[in-house]
Amino acid sequence: MDVGISKLVAGFMMPSTFVLNPTFSFTLLGTFVIFLWSRPARSAWLAVFILAVGLRAACARLMGSFGGYYGVWWISWGAFLGIASLMVLAAQTALSRDRLRNSERRSHRKTFYAGAVFPLCSLLIGYTVPLMILLRHRTYDAFLLAFDGSLGFQPSFVLGRFLPAGSKLWSLTAIAYYVLPLVVCILYASHLASERAGDRQPVPILALFLSLILVGFLQYGIYPAVGPRPAFGDLYPWNPPSLASIAIQPMTVPDAPRNCMPSLHMAGALAIWWNSRFWPQWARLLTFFFVCVTIFSTLALGEHYLVDLVVAVPFTLIFQAAWTVSVPIADSVRRSTVVVATILTAGWFGMLRYGLRLFLISPAVSWGLIFITVAYCLVLENRLSAAARTISTPPRPGS
Repeated sequence: MDVGISKLVAGFMMPSTFVLNPTFSFTLLGTFVIFLWSRPARSAWLAVFILAVGLRAACARLMGSFGGYYGVWWISWGAFLGIASLMVLAAQTALSRDRLRNSERRSHRKTFYAGAVFPLCSLLIGYTVPLMILLRHRTYDAFLLAFDGSLGFQPSFVLGRFLPAGSKLWSLTAIAYYVLPLVVCILYASHLASERAGDRQPVPILALFLSLILVGFLQYGIYPAVGPRPAFGDLYPWNPPSLASIAIQPMTVPDAPRNCMPSLHMAGALAIWWNSRFWPQWARLLTFFFVCVTIFSTLALGEHYLVDLVVAVPFTLIFQAAWTVSVPIADSVRRSTVVVATILTAGWFGMLRYGLRLFLISPAVSWGLIFITVAYCLVLENRLSAAARTISTPPRPGS
């Protein structure tokens, strides 16, 4: 989901003439998961595995390696399994025109489109990152650093000290950062399976994620920032700049993606948690744990500030409410949630650009606004979800 991975790759991988991007590999592994969720025939399974092995062997022979980052041997398998799944699905769609019923052909097409959409989005965003760097050469990292400093400490710098660069813990945390697209695909596949079983979910999950990605990426042009590690280089994580020593003004940061504010990683994790309520309780607990891991990894790897994770909460709530189509838009629960979340998001953007003096009065001001924003958004989302479940669940006879 979040293109911050391109910032991580530069420091994470060893020199190599060819590197399979780990985030893209996890995205394609998600394609394979969607393929599996469609309950393919045994022959289709076999074809995917044979193609994946052949593609991997050919790539290894031509390129020499897949990269030097931790876990590359097994992470790279995701790319070949995903590509093989798309090839088999495309072949099934093309060859089934005369042999299968219309419903089966539609199923093959729908699975192919579902498996292809997220890798395509990943490619499109990756290719537009250099354009964003060119258009927005200066960033607002000093403003975000100043807000985090108003809390009394720098959260990303403090957590970064727990992850020595190149250590196994650092590598495992990076993998947790990479894995978001796979979890999104698992959620999407489960929604597709739920629809096939006749249990329609209150939120069209694909529309939610695609709009979240598109608008989030546009926001990066409005408030460009790169994160503390690429912005402050050797000062991270042991020597955070003091508020007195930095000029709170736009700063020049070359060759780093402007994809920090708001955090689409946090937004994606929240959307997964909020839209997995139909999963078993143990799986719901795992999604909440994934939110916690995302908070830690985004901060400890130096990819985000605490404040852009906070802004991601009302930002995500806008789309959650906008796409909760089971609740009529005229319903005050849905309408007020969209309005309040939009006001909160716009308010944070405005204050972080023009109202930093308010936060510098006292840590109590910054912490208070964070608590109010997060708590109020969680309350609103819970009310919206309760309304959606009430409408989606018909009353029992005699009740």
